[in-house]
Amino acid sequence: MKTEEIARYLAAHPEFFDQYPHLLTDIRFNHPHDGRAIPIAERQILNLRDKVSLLENKLAELIQFGEENDVISQKMHHVATATIAARELDTLIHALYLNLREAFDIPHACIRIWNGAGSGAEFSPCSEDLISWVNNMPHPQCGAYLHEEALSWLGDTTMLRSYAAVPLKHNETLGVLVLASEDAQRFYPQMGTLYLQRLGELIASGVQRMT
Repeated sequence: MKTEEIARYLAAHPEFFDQYPHLLTDIRFNHPHDGRAIPIAERQILNLRDKVSLLENKLAELIQFGEENDVISQKMHHVATATIAARELDTLIHALYLNLREAFDIPHACIRIWNGAGSGAEFSPCSEDLISWVNNMPHPQCGAYLHEEALSWLGDTTMLRSYAAVPLKHNETLGVLVLASEDAQRFYPQMGTLYLQRLGELIASGVQRMT
């Protein structure tokens, strides 16, 4: 008989060990770590310990993710309250830069708004190519690449290694938020972008309210 056939037989006939109970004490297994022979009961205990260890690690990971999400949610709340409190676009933009720098530790950030009027650099004209690039984003884009025009807004980019481009969408695309970091892993292609998307929607909502 093949080993697969034996396994299927034992799975289909759980009463087998009721008929031959001595096998439960006579059968020996190799210890998974040191190779010595151990009884089936000890091997089962070791298997249970391994499963418990995996579950404990998974639980610790979930707790860590939960704590990190709580911190991010609190920071997003500050951005939301600042957006609601702002009565002018200049105030809104200043509050956003302040929160990005002090709460999120992102000193390299810039905004461009093409559906609004203002005197700051944030209202400088953007090319049709860049606007089309942002309009076609289904979600924020992260990674080592950034549109050349958007890259020029950041000044000296010698030390910058990763970027995020966040469309400012509220019914329509009003502009874009660009973030950059010296850390190559701060913004990477596979990262979750839910909070970045919500940030873009918050800003867009505030901009639309004032234009």
